[in-house]
Amino acid sequence: MYNKNKQHNESKTMEVVTLSQNGQITIPEILREQLRLNNESKLSLKIEEGKLILMPLEEDVKLVEEDGILTFSANLTVDEDIKTIIEKLRY
Repeated sequence: MYNKNKQHNESKTMEVVTLSQNGQITIPEILREQLRLNNESKLSLKIEEGKLILMPLEEDVKLVEEDGILTFSANLTVDEDIKTIIEKLRY
């Protein structure tokens, strides 16, 4: 549910939203436009210093064949480095 109340902090505008009974929020249209989000956009969520951070994931995933193997690059959405993640997945 969108609440049109706005709090101004320096040059930043903070939009206030309300969590629905189902745990959902609506990202205000002005923010969706600024970030070029649509109904198929993927976002990552994390908690940082007691704040919920939503970040758009890049949609431009390009598959490239390298030595007969399809590869792609993407941004990590966790705070761990890639070597730590690979080590956890190996075992």
